[in-house]
Amino acid sequence: MKYLIFIFKHRFRRNSLNNILKCKKINQTHVIDLSGPLLCFFGKLLYFFIRSKKVVFISCDGLDFLKRETNGINFWLGGTSEKIQEKYRKFKNNFVMGSTVFTDDTKILTFYPILIKKSKLNFDFKFVYISENKEITNNKSIKIWEEYKNTILDNLDLIDKKHFWKDIVDEKKEPVQKIYIDIKSLIRLELVNELIKILDDRLILIGSNWKSIYSKALSSNYSNEYIENVYRGNICVDFGSKNSDKCIYPRTSKIIESGGLLFQSIHSDSKDIFKGLFDKTCFTSIEDMKKKIFFFIKNSNQTNELLIKQQNNFENEELNYKTLKKIETFIN
Repeated sequence: MKYLIFIFKHRFRRNSLNNILKCKKINQTHVIDLSGPLLCFFGKLLYFFIRSKKVVFISCDGLDFLKRETNGINFWLGGTSEKIQEKYRKFKNNFVMGSTVFTDDTKILTFYPILIKKSKLNFDFKFVYISENKEITNNKSIKIWEEYKNTILDNLDLIDKKHFWKDIVDEKKEPVQKIYIDIKSLIRLELVNELIKILDDRLILIGSNWKSIYSKALSSNYSNEYIENVYRGNICVDFGSKNSDKCIYPRTSKIIESGGLLFQSIHSDSKDIFKGLFDKTCFTSIEDMKKKIFFFIKNSNQTNELLIKQQNNFENEELNYKTLKKIETFIN
């Protein structure tokens, strides 16, 4: 594969792909961004005429859908295999951002942080969390949470284990992926409440619907520049995508690329991705989260060293090269 060309209509999807669209080359593969209403038209013309496997096209969210599987990939962002529209599910060239114990994990594409801004921890660093939160109304989800809340908070990756759900849900009859998302939202709410208790003024909580539980929460702001400035030089808390059990997704890539220190709950692939950073920057329980927050506050010099190690961990092309090889293997 010599060229990887992104062709999709919606400009907002550029944000989800972060800096991968800005890099010109990964190993020996040139990356070309032809996204947006105008450039996408030109990209579709190229797709129509070019049949070589050395040139691979990627469309996002089925706009426009690429039916030719010999050199076309359809990448569904912000979800699992459940997001693929029914009329397109028969095609083999569908790939998704994430998976859970209830969804297909064989067709995942992950674009990792790249073109990372070099930064140091701010002298008076804050803890930042940016997200939205929704009210959970599903009775089954609420019942599971009430019964297993403490067990889950003591072992945050428990919900990503098949055995946990075995006697709790019926995969054939119940909307299990939606229940999984609900439980993740309830975990998020509990952990944010804990952050508020122990951090107060050191916490920057952004998201309009958090104001009901934290009066100091800031309104939602979707400006790239604003988000990057808030992340840079601060400790950026993350509880993962509600749709996936993978540690790298658009928000975490944005944190790392912006020069923030990612402080994240454990995910299925955390140890493999973060390597030596795992024990310092990932937490496995609510108590572990509190313990590590106090360590960061009391040991700012060591915390700054972790930010440098994080940048070094992602600044090589190895991870993104593996993603390109996965695409290449599928095409061939």
